[in-house]
Amino acid sequence: MPFQHANHLPPHPLPPSPSPAPPSPTPPSNPPQPPPPFRASSHTSPHPHLLLASTGSVATIKLPLILHALAPYHLSIRLLLTPSSLTFLQSQPPQQPPLPSLLSYPNVDGIHLDAEEWSPPWTRGAPILHIELRRWADAMLVAPLSANTMAKMVAGQADNLVTSVLRAWDTAGAIDGTAEGKERTRTKGGKKRVWVAPAMNTAMWGHPVTGRQMAVLKGEWGEEVGGWVRVLGPVEKGLACGDVGAGAMVEWGEIVREVVAGLGLVRKDEGGGEVVDERRGGKEGDVDGDGQG
Repeated sequence: MPFQHANHLPPHPLPPSPSPAPPSPTPPSNPPQPPPPFRASSHTSPHPHLLLASTGSVATIKLPLILHALAPYHLSIRLLLTPSSLTFLQSQPPQQPPLPSLLSYPNVDGIHLDAEEWSPPWTRGAPILHIELRRWADAMLVAPLSANTMAKMVAGQADNLVTSVLRAWDTAGAIDGTAEGKERTRTKGGKKRVWVAPAMNTAMWGHPVTGRQMAVLKGEWGEEVGGWVRVLGPVEKGLACGDVGAGAMVEWGEIVREVVAGLGLVRKDEGGGEVVDERRGGKEGDVDGDGQG
């Protein structure tokens, strides 16, 4: 075969031309904007304001029952849910509804999670969520209050939105003042009340450290001694873990009665006294109480 000069070698085949890239999507002319930060002054109402917080206990499944029973009253509610409590709201009706469905209750005006407090970069002059929520509230209810959150509350820890609000509470009744017409929502000492409904395993409830924590909540901070905390329960019953004993959250109907009386709530139909049916949506012997976070 005669020698071929390089200039006469057959050319190498060229790679196929790449397909043209798809056109970039045109950005919307008006992209959706995040909602403005929560400011208490922008959400005023003549009706009492209640912060309703749930923490990491299976008793969180009672939250829809509490909301349903409070629906007939003139009341504005904002929900605060810890990450642990969200594990008990996983789209398993009827007691574990999808989280957005909680906004369908007529008194629920907002749901606040940790991400709203910690994720947005803070800028000077921006509102601080846990402070704004405290300013907005006439009272706070923590139901259920897990063993973990009880320990944090007593120790003064503030590592999530719920504990940050508790830590920043106006315990002296000297900062937030009283809105006109809402004097009935305060304790006899003029303080904004915090109800707590403990829920935990029987062994957790009987632990010595729980006794010391309860001594603070009742003996030092309790409404009976001029403080701002009112402890509801717990009670004895069958727990989700199978144990039977003290530690279960007090019946949700009792919690509702405390809130109605403590805030002086008025029914929307002005039809007289409240009617709370503890059987609605639940069954006798429902297990309750175990909680960790």
